[in-house]
Amino acid sequence: MISATLPFSLRAVLPSCICACICAAVFGFATLAAEPDLLGWPAQSRESRPWAYNWWPGSAVDRENLAREFKRYREGGLGGIHIVPIYGAKGAEGRYINYLTPKWMEMLHFAVEEGNRLDLGVDMTTGTGWCFGGPNIPEEQGGMTAVFNLKAAAADEAIRTKSTRMRVKRPSPGGEGYMINPFYGKAMETFLSRFTGAFGQYTGPLPRAMYHDSYEYNSRWSPDLLPEFEKRRGYRLQEHLAEFLTAKPTDTTVRLRHDFQETLSDMMVENVFPQWVEWCHAHKMITRNQAHGAPGNILDLYALADIPETEMFGRGERDPLVSRFDEDFGAGDRDPFISKFASSAAHVAGHKLVSSETCTWMAEHFCETLEETKCFVDRMFVSGVNHMFYHGTCYSPDDAAWPGWVFYAATEMNPRNAIWHDVPTLNAYIARCQSILQGGRPDNDVLVYWPIHDLWSMPQRKPGDATEIIQCVVHNKQWITAQPIHATISQLWTSGWGFDYISDRQITHAKSWPLGSYRALAVPPTA
Repeated sequence: MISATLPFSLRAVLPSCICACICAAVFGFATLAAEPDLLGWPAQSRESRPWAYNWWPGSAVDRENLAREFKRYREGGLGGIHIVPIYGAKGAEGRYINYLTPKWMEMLHFAVEEGNRLDLGVDMTTGTGWCFGGPNIPEEQGGMTAVFNLKAAAADEAIRTKSTRMRVKRPSPGGEGYMINPFYGKAMETFLSRFTGAFGQYTGPLPRAMYHDSYEYNSRWSPDLLPEFEKRRGYRLQEHLAEFLTAKPTDTTVRLRHDFQETLSDMMVENVFPQWVEWCHAHKMITRNQAHGAPGNILDLYALADIPETEMFGRGERDPLVSRFDEDFGAGDRDPFISKFASSAAHVAGHKLVSSETCTWMAEHFCETLEETKCFVDRMFVSGVNHMFYHGTCYSPDDAAWPGWVFYAATEMNPRNAIWHDVPTLNAYIARCQSILQGGRPDNDVLVYWPIHDLWSMPQRKPGDATEIIQCVVHNKQWITAQPIHATISQLWTSGWGFDYISDRQITHAKSWPLGSYRALAVPPTA
């Protein structure tokens, strides 16, 4: 009876402790040992309850409406919110507050203080909309591509750079500007200087964490790429441009392009994003990071953060319960093999929490159902997630006509949705599960080596575009499904073996071997 109730035969793929957790949360009993001290559920906390992205349109918030909204969120069973300032609501221009101004910091102060009073945590995006960027980023520190001239007199004169002019998406007033170049350390330094100024004058309570959204930058070059390449790879890329640029995939061109992408990855992992983590820690905040989509080694990028975060999108055609709304919306991207990159990074690095952007665009507005929401959440649980973030709930003042202010890509997890009446029951289920999952420790059996160098050594996908980069995105999964590793993890999954991925860098820096409680290291077929 139990196995038939659980999504996609959970008993075949879950460690027994997680199966017991989900079964007990559904049926209201615990399958634990008979000792009295094991019969009760762990104490719940704000972190064990689900959180939600909280969009602030135009940052047009005020104390009275924030207090009302926060009270409703808490009564609905949420444990916290994540502030994301975005573009404003039409007609409310007079209420907009420019990002990081004294008035905006005053509203942040009130939000964190009120959250603490209600036992609601508060995180915030470092910036507005997504990705990192803003008004203090000059064009030369933004996204960049390269233009090559093989007829140049000298190798050092054969490359010039070109700006992509890519700007922050969905910014709030005061957050507009160029995205940073994610490979360029100077760009991150400039970006963070604005926050140093704002928080240097701030004396209020701090958010728990700062957040970076998934990689959606448009950049393939950096002002310091050539010297970084030479330092890391031991030769000068500009002296091999003819081979680098040829459309014919020889062994040499494949090696050159591999080294090009590995250098970009190293720059992100070592030069750029550690600055953000260090800045947050110095200012007494932790970090949440979505690494997917990046052209770098996403295991290493996830592991930099205190809380690695994955995401799943839309409707999943494999879910056993499918709401009958919005049939034309299409299937979603809900692959546990991809989400396990975030949980693997956390497990191997020893981080307690793995978060997820949950129920993103699950259906069109107000067409979501609680049954499918639960299926979505269960799929996150089996991916190793133990800290749900609904995507999400939009701040709205009470004087806005129904349905209030809304965000285009949201599951409307807010008091204006008809499902809100029963949401506390779902949130209580999630809180019970997460109180178990957060109180335990990972106990997967197998580490699976991720041969990313084979991925980077694939022949270029667009003839003549030597700088095209392979990005490990959520939506197009060929970077894993078309690789030999997919057969390996599929066999482990269907055989009931718990596993985590591990990178070269993590293996190299492991202080002991075997690592933790893992019993084996599986190496997929590699070139």
